Amino acid sequence: MKKTFLVTSIILAFFCFSCDDEPIDFDVEVTNPTTPTDPTDPTDPTDPTDPTDPTDPTDPTTTLTAYSYDVDSTLPIFGIIVTNTDFIISQGEVTGANIELTTLGITSNGTSAITRNTSGNITEITNSSGGTVQNTTTLTYTGANITQLVFNDLEDATENYTYTFEYSGNTITRTNAGANESAIFTFDASTSLLTQMESLSGGTVTQTEALTYVSGNCSSSIVTGANPATNSYEHDGFTNPLKAVFNDQYLLSILDHDNEDEIGSNLTHFYSTNNWTRIESTGGTFDFTITYNTDNNITSRSGDFDLGDGITIMQSEMFQY
Repeated sequence: MKKTFLVTSIILAFFCFSCDDEPIDFDVEVTNPTTPTDPTDPTDPTDPTDPTDPTDPTDPTTTLTAYSYDVDSTLPIFGIIVTNTDFIISQGEVTGANIELTTLGITSNGTSAITRNTSGNITEITNSSGGTVQNTTTLTYTGANITQLVFNDLEDATENYTYTFEYSGNTITRTNAGANESAIFTFDASTSLLTQMESLSGGTVTQTEALTYVSGNCSSSIVTGANPATNSYEHDGFTNPLKAVFNDQYLLSILDHDNEDEIGSNLTHFYSTNNWTRIESTGGTFDFTITYNTDNNITSRSGDFDLGDGITIMQSEMFQY
């Protein structure tokens, strides 16, 4: 499966075990920083004056300087898969990642490098393993809007795709002409938060995901169609530091999301105002173990889960300020 970062995760195991290419994966996009102009414009979702986004990126006590996401998975046939990801954070934003993946007893090391133009818009993401480029994502803009995204897999050309985008009011329509697929993203006009993702194949709706929010937190996701699921998310009362360093990546992480995958877990994890603590889903109820420092900043989050059928997941996050 394509994507900028592949981080094996507990998250999608609950919701959409649709394993066409990898058994479980979680996608994190690194995208371009933008200068906010209209907070009601879905093409410009970041509003630093928004009361649902209280993080002050200039405050060194609340801004991340290092973030790691490590997962040990035990899966039938595949055995133990270990993914250790260290995100690179510079001047308050994520600029790349170093990834170590061990599967079937073989360890590989990968990196993600980001190229931006003079306007600060990302123009290319290059992913490498063992010093060899594996794939690239190239972006084209009209003004501040992403109008085309081209993914080029240098190892498997069947994974290549091109997305084009059309903007109308509070919706963005994505077209993948080569696969005869499309998706319609609907945003709340007042908050610019994603409220619905509708996936289509040949003009027929195959999956719809409706999202709701409470105090800036993605609180529920209801998926109907190909991979039905109902997910409820709970959060603590403290600032989610991931939102500040990943916030400029919000729109691209949505626009490059797979048609068949659930997106709510990505939004609640990285872009909610507060820290994700619990999920109630079709696959069960799970609580994370979280620690905080004296400033109530999250310093670690972990979970150890047995999903049955020989599938176990241990995940651990570390936060430094």
